Amino acid sequence: MAGLTRRSFLAAAGAGLAVAAAPIRPALAAATRVPFGAAIQNELMNGQTAYRQLFVDHCDLVMPMNALKFNLLRPTEATWNFAPADRVVDFAMANGKTSRGTCHVWWGATPDWVKAIESPSEAERVLIEHIERVGDRYKGKLIGWDVVNEVVANDPLYENRSLRDTYWLRTLGPRHIAIAFKAAANADPEAQLALNDYDLEFKGPHYDERRTIVLSIVRQLQDANIRIDAVGMQGHLYADKVIDVEAIDRFHRDLDALGVKLLVTELDVIDCKSPPDAQSQDKTAAALVSRFLDALFAFKRPELLVCWGLTDRYSWINEVMPRPDGMASRPLPFDRDLSPKPWFEMLQKRLLVS
Repeated sequence: MAGLTRRSFLAAAGAGLAVAAAPIRPALAAATRVPFGAAIQNELMNGQTAYRQLFVDHCDLVMPMNALKFNLLRPTEATWNFAPADRVVDFAMANGKTSRGTCHVWWGATPDWVKAIESPSEAERVLIEHIERVGDRYKGKLIGWDVVNEVVANDPLYENRSLRDTYWLRTLGPRHIAIAFKAAANADPEAQLALNDYDLEFKGPHYDERRTIVLSIVRQLQDANIRIDAVGMQGHLYADKVIDVEAIDRFHRDLDALGVKLLVTELDVIDCKSPPDAQSQDKTAAALVSRFLDALFAFKRPELLVCWGLTDRYSWINEVMPRPDGMASRPLPFDRDLSPKPWFEMLQKRLLVS
């Protein structure tokens, strides 16, 4: 595979950080079940009392959906905008919830002013400055971070490459991953640091290759003595794709052998190809989530499970992947009226720790 070898970013990545996982914040470690959480949209909190209360009533963890992404935190070189993320994190803490951050590095959130930087040394300086300033601001408030998000090539076999073609890869090479994790560890030594990616759940050579690449990145970081504590499996479940229970079980075991936790970070159901009525959509979603949970728990419990939103009323799927038949999507555990679906109760029961 092009772009990623066993030692591809070791020389410039630096060393000296312990590989052992950092302690998780007490509120998470002391949970009597697998903690359940959801991402909340800051811009929808104004006047949305029932929407906010849904998170208070049903979540252990409440996290900003977008407000901690690079381009929103620092849209220009001279502008830092922490207010939206502060609001969500403060809301979580005021209501006795934990929170976590996503994400320091993501191809879809690199601001234009950063992309204009041509010097590798300047790009590295800006990346480290950003991660350390943001990490330090939320130190002690967030249980962890998706440090690098969606770094694996979308289709590694077709593209004949392992890593996604991004500004950071073109400017710094694969070592940008190690730079980011090292900076995140420096900023908050107790935060759980995760690599986060999608399409790690399904059956087929494409998905096998993506899982293999993730494991390779984990091993490279550990070879460089740079700490990585977890891998985030996003969990965007497609109605027309088969969840590979055996492969997820092996992946979980491989991560565990490396001392790395497995998280679910963005669970929802992309139902644009499910039958065209609400009852069938919910039945399809329940079957997908149940099979996914079978895979997650086959070896041992995952560290946490986070939905990418709570209610169908507010979901990226409505705009980005709408149903071709015009029917409303039903991707999340609560419907548009904020009522729980039957599969939410199933999910909650499965998260109980015996």
